[in-house]
Amino acid sequence: MKTKLSFRARSARKLIIMLLFLTIGVIAKSQAFFGGVAAGAVTSQVDGDDNNGFHKAGFTAGAFVGLELSDIFDIQFEIKYIQKGSKSSADEPVSFTIKLDYIEMPLIVSANLGFININNKQLKWISLEAGASVDVLANVNQQTNGVNEIASNKWKKICFNGIIGVKFNITEKLLLGTRIITSINSVYDGNGMNAMRFGQWGAFNDVLELVLYYRFK
Repeated sequence: MKTKLSFRARSARKLIIMLLFLTIGVIAKSQAFFGGVAAGAVTSQVDGDDNNGFHKAGFTAGAFVGLELSDIFDIQFEIKYIQKGSKSSADEPVSFTIKLDYIEMPLIVSANLGFININNKQLKWISLEAGASVDVLANVNQQTNGVNEIASNKWKKICFNGIIGVKFNITEKLLLGTRIITSINSVYDGNGMNAMRFGQWGAFNDVLELVLYYRFK
């Protein structure tokens, strides 16, 4: 069953546009602030659905604003639309798909490795990232053999994630980031999911992300 959450999707687009204009205004007034837009691809699984593997592809897009804390550290807030979920592999006898679309709001701290010198070359083009995010469920659809399931309404509206990643400076304004995003709390309220994390049984989103970031300055 496809839940009626399209208003959340519309809200996500409005929030992203608002953040984009806020970013432009903020960076115009301060040398320490930066901002931009981001878009990329993700592949995901739901740990606990008895189908291991990152078989479901999706996309993510949004905007970000950040603050340079020093020559090494900066902090960045993002708001993005991201497609998570799970999909059975081609050799599975039963075909199923779990589509979970979220408004994702990460807060990321990054450390530039320019202080490391290898063969007289500084690693200024590499940064390590770590942070957390809050996801708000915007749309969900769960199917088995092409038939919608009523269990779709048991997916939680709010979930929390841990994030680690690496970012590469392609040019001064264009960056390529890769991240691992994993749920801290269960994203499912019903029974039948059998993964355990942090002492709780349930289902947990796992995502591999590859994103291009364009900085306005």
